[in-house]
Amino acid sequence: MVSADGSAFSPNAEFKPGNVYLVEERRPKASFELFEHGLSLGCCGMVVSREPPKRIMAEHNIGNSRVVWLTNLVGDGRVNPTAIGILMSQLRSFVESHEKTVIVIDGLEYLVSLNTYDRMLQFMNQLRDIVMTNESSLVVPVDPRTLSERELALLERNLEVLIPKQPDVEVQDESMLGTHSAEIRVLNTGQR
Repeated sequence: MVSADGSAFSPNAEFKPGNVYLVEERRPKASFELFEHGLSLGCCGMVVSREPPKRIMAEHNIGNSRVVWLTNLVGDGRVNPTAIGILMSQLRSFVESHEKTVIVIDGLEYLVSLNTYDRMLQFMNQLRDIVMTNESSLVVPVDPRTLSERELALLERNLEVLIPKQPDVEVQDESMLGTHSAEIRVLNTGQR
């Protein structure tokens, strides 16, 4: 799923309705590429993020997708991150009111930090069922460093895991290598 231009996912990536993608990455770059690919296929989009809507719209090509900001600040398009029931209701309503949808939830780690992991796992499993039943797609970026091995394994068990290609890493200071020059490459491990 790596394109010639260096993006993590190619236009022919198998973007299937009814899939829930767990994208293991530090920053949600590849996740938003996958989300934008879904939009290009005619899906209606919804972004749930810890980032403010203006920043999301400025940094990503999301068209007129709905943006929900996870914040304690009161206002339109904002949801308290501890109000999981309200968030689930909004997600379900969005999925059920559109024929084809793609959703990205950028902020799972934040939600886990304010709720219990077990509660968030239950949330993800319920959302997975809604997405699969309605032939929608869900993209969930997560930084594997923020979860325990057990927590990550429980998420991976029911979601399609994608590990985007990382850019080549080069050694900047050859003095650290002695007299030998070397190049470090991170291999694309693909899907798990």
